[in-house]
Amino acid sequence: MQSQEIEVKEITKLTPTKTNVLVVAQEMTEPILNGDVDAIEFSVRCQFGIDCLTQAMKIAKENSLNNFAGKSSVLGATVEVAETVVKYDYSTNEIWKSIEAELAPILERKKDIEDKIKMATKINADILQDDEIVASPVTKKSTTSLKITLGK
Repeated sequence: MQSQEIEVKEITKLTPTKTNVLVVAQEMTEPILNGDVDAIEFSVRCQFGIDCLTQAMKIAKENSLNNFAGKSSVLGATVEVAETVVKYDYSTNEIWKSIEAELAPILERKKDIEDKIKMATKINADILQDDEIVASPVTKKSTTSLKITLGK
């Protein structure tokens, strides 16, 4: 893909497509790959931009919901009202409450053994209870990422 310099004002002229997201992202990060820009500083500035855009999007979506119904196409994107978080209150159902009551002690036992296994893994040794091994170290898997917390 041929690289072309994109100025911020030009972003508003691009058609908002997934392909153009990749084009703009590649253009924005090229100076990092060339060693011209510090990757950590760029990441902090990106986090700032993401946070600003998230807040702006929240306001825009709240205002859009008041004036929008149905489904339409805007700048090539499909826009529609959708339920994004659905929660059901099962607590009025007697069968559900009965099952929940049965599960509670089992889930408590599960959490207790998970805590013991985590501790065994941290200290890299078996945990004994009355001369019986109740937890042994396990393989821990994790993902490492750069965590960015902006100052106030």
